[in-house]
Amino acid sequence: MSTLVHVLHVVMTPIFEVITWPFRSLAPVWALTAISAGAGIFLVWLFGKTSDQEQIKAVRDRIRGNLIGVRLFQHDIGVVLGLQRRIFTDTFGFMRLALVPLLVMLVPVVLIMTQLALRFDVRPLSPGESVVLKAIVRDASLLDQPLSLEAPHGVTVETPPVRVRTNPEVAWRVRVDTAGDHVLLVHIGDEALEKGLSGGGGWRSIGQLRTTNPLDALLYPGEPPIDAGHPIETIEVAYPPLEMSLLGFGVNWLIGFFVFSMFFGFAFKGVLGVEV
Repeated sequence: MSTLVHVLHVVMTPIFEVITWPFRSLAPVWALTAISAGAGIFLVWLFGKTSDQEQIKAVRDRIRGNLIGVRLFQHDIGVVLGLQRRIFTDTFGFMRLALVPLLVMLVPVVLIMTQLALRFDVRPLSPGESVVLKAIVRDASLLDQPLSLEAPHGVTVETPPVRVRTNPEVAWRVRVDTAGDHVLLVHIGDEALEKGLSGGGGWRSIGQLRTTNPLDALLYPGEPPIDAGHPIETIEVAYPPLEMSLLGFGVNWLIGFFVFSMFFGFAFKGVLGVEV
């Protein structure tokens, strides 16, 4: 499973690197808007291709007609109750017709969101800024083995390893001294594991976490998953969040993606001839 997840990310990540390349010199919100717009249009097209459009149109027309009937016969309780029953029946019928297309759409939505999180969830560390690196191990007894963190030129390890047996985990505080992408090496006994550390300004792809868990590996595509037999299960860098704004208002990338994609999707559904 982890291998399949890694292959998906190996394919998807370069594609999104190409998509975001023209926006590198701009604020990240513009790249988010462009990707969300393309995603919204694509998802509406996909919904049209995977759904029974004739049945959906018929159900939508019946619902509209019955809603008009409710307004026309609002003083006749018996008629209104009958129309409302039909509206509820057709609403559930529409949900049934939309279920399979929505499940199909879930796959590209998850892949797109993981790539957006890779770029817009956190920011690189500024020179002189410190951060905590945390490694969760398989068993607390592993914390009794020699532990060390090897850092390259441009990164300073500020603290000795701090062991937390209840989790179990070990943590260090590290400082980025120079901009760029650095590689740290965590040693635990005779085993070692690499973890990237990003420093500098702007925004770009940042691997926050490496793990043996296939689901977490799907959600964090920045670096390869950890081999299942490794003593370290998860290694993570607690980067600061990336701040985005549009017209002076703060924008969370996840909310922005859903709002922008829905706006552009509904704006283009008529052009695509899709009933949603």
